[in-house]
Amino acid sequence: MDVKSVKELAQKYTVDELNQFADQFESTGSAPVKTQEDAGEQMSDYLMAAEMRTYLDKGMSLNDALREFSKRVRGVLT
Repeated sequence: MDVKSVKELAQKYTVDELNQFADQFESTGSAPVKTQEDAGEQMSDYLMAAEMRTYLDKGMSLNDALREFSKRVRGVLT
């Protein structure tokens, strides 16, 4: 995960666009907007940005959206 790239994606694209990027990447292997060399990291960036964008669309700040997403991930990992 590249936090800087994820933040940029979340700010620049809609949830639908980010999900389309993930779908296209899964189907074709080509990254519409490349953030990583590693395919798993690239997919993670798209999906994380889409989740963060959902929070942004609800009025949350970018940093709060990142914290909320990270909190959810930590909850799953513990």
